Amino acid sequence: MIATAMATRTFALWVSPTGSFRLLEWGVAETPHAALCSDTPQATRLTPDLTLWTDRDAIALRRPRNAPASELLRAYQPHPGLHFGDVLFTGAAALDAGAPQGLTEDQALTLLDLYLLRSIPHVPASRLP
Repeated sequence: MIATAMATRTFALWVSPTGSFRLLEWGVAETPHAALCSDTPQATRLTPDLTLWTDRDAIALRRPRNAPASELLRAYQPHPGLHFGDVLFTGAAALDAGAPQGLTEDQALTLLDLYLLRSIPHVPASRLP
């Protein structure tokens, strides 16, 4: 019998100030630098398995406020503060060095559900007579 190793796909969630988002495949060569197009990504550990990445220079570069990301962060922090420019959510990260882990499929889908539930206005159901 030949044993084969299956690669596990991992992801990151990128959110722009306009509210658009992308679920990125996150490989071992991926970095917050590249995903945010930033020389100064800054990590904030939200949980042991979830990290928020922002551009430390976003305010100086006059990037717009990222209200959609701040709204999503309310699920993890009661007062998330203001965030500017694009943000990235990844899995666990060694905040001092090394590439962050990607989100598992379950983690990514949970984060997407939270994002969509907080971003889409409630549409009332039709009333039956």
